Amino acid sequence: MASTVFILNPAAGHGRAGRMWESLKGAALRLQPDSECVVTERPGHATELARSLAGQGVSRFIAVGGDGTFSETLEGVMALPEDVRRNITLGAIPAGSGCDLARHLRYPSDHDGLVALLARGYARPLDVGRIDYAGPDGAPRRRHFINIAAFGLAGDVAHHIKAMGKPLGGTVSYLVSSLRVLLGARAKPVRLRADGEDLSGAYHLGVLANTSSMGGGMLVAPGALDDDGLMDLVLVADMSRPALFKRFPKLYKGTHLAEPGVTLKLVRRLEASSDETVWLNIDGEADGKLPAVFEVLPGAVKVLVP
Repeated sequence: MASTVFILNPAAGHGRAGRMWESLKGAALRLQPDSECVVTERPGHATELARSLAGQGVSRFIAVGGDGTFSETLEGVMALPEDVRRNITLGAIPAGSGCDLARHLRYPSDHDGLVALLARGYARPLDVGRIDYAGPDGAPRRRHFINIAAFGLAGDVAHHIKAMGKPLGGTVSYLVSSLRVLLGARAKPVRLRADGEDLSGAYHLGVLANTSSMGGGMLVAPGALDDDGLMDLVLVADMSRPALFKRFPKLYKGTHLAEPGVTLKLVRRLEASSDETVWLNIDGEADGKLPAVFEVLPGAVKVLVP
């Protein structure tokens, strides 16, 4: 079995992942003579592939696609026993619609830069978030995230994106969906307990950030460290829609944290629940609702970095 496997999601980025792989595969496969590429066929397939192939001795997985492809690959690896997981390195060829992880890690986007990353990048331990939550039908679920898990407006945006797709690309589609959701924004009462501290209140948005950006470039937690054993909890309290619209553009510059009603707290564990339906966004995907428990798993995976 190959030691390095490229997991290609040919549909990512409206086919951009497939085109990028065609331009890179010759050089990529030459770098690792015992490497190979496998292609996903359906949602969740990358998780199945990573879990199965790791049991056959694969020690490096490179997700060719967007954040969703990487997230699925991560989920497969996180299902493995810790002694197996510790010997596996994850990486990405960013070719999806968002690519926030690659943005945070400052991955190159050009052909030569990506080849150099595959050849000379090194493995660094990164924290992973774990969330126990209610699925759409209310049944308990568990999954992991590498970038963010969020509730409130970000969950509403993820559901809107799921329904309409990303016809304008990741960044613009997230922008349009965010603006539409903001037009009907209403803060919801949420019970929050962060490392034992009661933070309950009415909130438009809550984000548990392991990395700095979400939604194709929104710098929601510009100072987030991916290896500090903590998550950046960003909360947007109840405020008027005009005030929300005023603060929204600042997300792209990371200057929103200085605004009244926006707070940042470093946490290891957050418990969140509500008497209303509050949707979740997990690494950019619409998946379930509160109640949820968010926890950080320090240094849980190794990731290829420049």
